[in-house]
Amino acid sequence: MATQQYDVWSVSPKADADFYVVSVTPSGAGALGLVANTPGINGYGYKVSITSVADETTKNFTITGIPVGSTQSVTEVVAGGNNTTVYSTNYFATVTSITVSAATAGAITVGYGGALALPRCRIKGVYYVGASSAGSISISDANSSPLPPRLFMDTPGSVTSANSLYMAAEGVLVGQAQYGYAVVTLDQVTKVTLICG
Repeated sequence: MATQQYDVWSVSPKADADFYVVSVTPSGAGALGLVANTPGINGYGYKVSITSVADETTKNFTITGIPVGSTQSVTEVVAGGNNTTVYSTNYFATVTSITVSAATAGAITVGYGGALALPRCRIKGVYYVGASSAGSISISDANSSPLPPRLFMDTPGSVTSANSLYMAAEGVLVGQAQYGYAVVTLDQVTKVTLICG
């Protein structure tokens, strides 16, 4: 999808443990009822998180959806955890269905978390709030390893430090490969907002 140079949008990485499925205890195999399916605009996304309160290691969760940077639907099977949260391998921009292989021993929730994945876009600005220790913001093309990050910023150690950076001209292009996407990695950063276009 082509965007105009000044058609910009913002995103702040976050997690939501029950975005797709609010607490439910399935009584058998089958589809889980989704309460939402797209975590954000313009194709960004996260890994799907499955949180359990009991031992669900013998259950499989099948996730179908569209990964960040793609237009094709994929299916991924994720083994349940034991009173913990497990994550998909794919970063999903949209989830169309989630099924479970058998009844669960306890309640589960399905949401998203981990790093933010951006589709092909230009980063035009960054605003962040630091943590007590020095850290960094790194944005790397997932399909371009082992190339260095497209954008890397050191952040000073200060819980009151808030800084912004606006890119000149067209900004920094990420997700350059076909079906490419970029992963945002935060180290000792409390909050960040990316201005993209």
